[in-house]
Amino acid sequence: MKHSKKLLVVALGLLVAGTMPAIAGEKKVNSYVRSSDGTLVRDSNKDCVRSSSKTTKLLAECGDAPKVVTKKSPEKAEVAIVEENVVLEHVVINNLQFAFDSATLTTEDKAILDNAYTRLAPYKELLQKELSHIDVTGFTDTSGPEAYNLTLSEKRANAVADYMESKGTARAHMTVRGMGEANPVADNSTRDGRIRNRRVELDVIKH
Repeated sequence: MKHSKKLLVVALGLLVAGTMPAIAGEKKVNSYVRSSDGTLVRDSNKDCVRSSSKTTKLLAECGDAPKVVTKKSPEKAEVAIVEENVVLEHVVINNLQFAFDSATLTTEDKAILDNAYTRLAPYKELLQKELSHIDVTGFTDTSGPEAYNLTLSEKRANAVADYMESKGTARAHMTVRGMGEANPVADNSTRDGRIRNRRVELDVIKH
């Protein structure tokens, strides 16, 4: 009877051993079973053998590490490159002799504008094709209230634009604005400086 019990224990031991992979000198590291030389022990399906499912360190080489999902950044939207407007011609007219508190052009002023207007002749075709336009900008010196000078500079710029229109440049091809005392080009504390600052600038702008 005792002999039969011994045989039964041995048989059960062999049965249990047959269900486990052959491991020589195995040791447990982070719930993964490794052989004595540190090699991970794998079963017949080539999966790593683990002594517990509660491991705190998953191994990528066993296919157990959590997958890192990298979110693809949205494709870069096509950026439209817009070429900035190009100044083809810049004309500064700072010798117009407007009467005090007036935006009326004198005969001498018109002669000066006639001379400046010839510099715009090469761009006539571009203007007609609406590939360019002319900015007419008026400026004043610092004499008088700032708000008043802003209005006066716009009136003088409009007077120049009106004269250019009479010479054949369509008003639709011009933009007109007054800048008042802004952007002085000379010292307003001197007479010569104030004369230079009382000016109208013409810019031919290519679209």
